[in-house]
Amino acid sequence: MDRKTILYLLTAAILIAATYMIFSGPVPIDPGERPQWFSDSEWGQYQQSFKIFYFHVPLAWVSYVAFFVVFIASIRYLQTSDVKWDALAASSAEIGVIFCALNLVSGMLWAKSAWGIYWEWDQRLTFQLILFLLYVAYTMLRRAMGGENRARTSAVFGIIAFVAVPMSYISIKLWPRQPHPDLTSSGGGIDSPIIIYTLLFNILAYTLLYVSLLITKIAIERADAECRTSE
Repeated sequence: MDRKTILYLLTAAILIAATYMIFSGPVPIDPGERPQWFSDSEWGQYQQSFKIFYFHVPLAWVSYVAFFVVFIASIRYLQTSDVKWDALAASSAEIGVIFCALNLVSGMLWAKSAWGIYWEWDQRLTFQLILFLLYVAYTMLRRAMGGENRARTSAVFGIIAFVAVPMSYISIKLWPRQPHPDLTSSGGGIDSPIIIYTLLFNILAYTLLYVSLLITKIAIERADAECRTSE
């Protein structure tokens, strides 16, 4: 059994275990925070909706990691002109876009339960949407261009676009009065050890999923490059 197969099996096993922990574990919200206008059934549904948190946060984490890889790979390509770095950047960007899209969708579902609407134009959500659109533009730019010029232009774009990643992360610190909760602050909803362990285990699971997808995507990118070269 090769290392790739071991990684894929390990990823599948941890994903299954992480998902089981989500649905068998506690909801990440303090029962004492129940608003007076909630009925028992409405409060139960509201609490259960907060389990989206266990998907939402890991999806955001992986999108940040993926775009950081694009940033580093883009710098390395400009330094070396080695196509392996371009393939890494392209692969990571496409995977990051998918995870970022899922993060936005899960956030919208969560917002519907928490705020009664799917979208609120607060700073955190706006920056996350900008981040998503920037890397969609990155992938579209790659498809619209060809040759070495595509790789170099994409690398420059990938470096500049990364500015949106720290802005998305710190926006909740810069504008603390926005509706989006700051889960890293005191009383942010992740004080219980079991909640922290469940969250960290899911972050591990989705990080492994990203690595597995990245390895597969790079292999596809290399095969595609070889086909173009042989034509």
